[in-house]
Amino acid sequence: MFRSLLLCLAACLPLFAHGQTDPIRIGFLTVRSGALAAGGKQMEEGIQLFLKERNYTFAGRKVELIIADTGGNPAGAKTKAQDLVERSRVHVVIGPLAAFEAIAIDDYLRQTRTPTVSCS
Repeated sequence: MFRSLLLCLAACLPLFAHGQTDPIRIGFLTVRSGALAAGGKQMEEGIQLFLKERNYTFAGRKVELIIADTGGNPAGAKTKAQDLVERSRVHVVIGPLAAFEAIAIDDYLRQTRTPTVSCS
């Protein structure tokens, strides 16, 4: 997963204007509550460790991780994905945990042309 994340972020570099100093905002859709919470916790710990080892920087820019709890259901995933893109203005979305959540947000993320790394 971490190689996929690195490749996705590298592919997104042209989206970030050269010379910008604003942080790269990564939206992370995970499950913190419900039946899938254990898997969501592991994913969250993994991405936190990955970024910590790199001092929360990528390509010389700070990385801001914005975590959203989908609740392990498609409606929650769609609501949180919209919130990440529209309110938090993330550059890329990682997740969600479950395939049924990914299906629920696929059309929206395609319409908004938001790069995505899906773990399901």
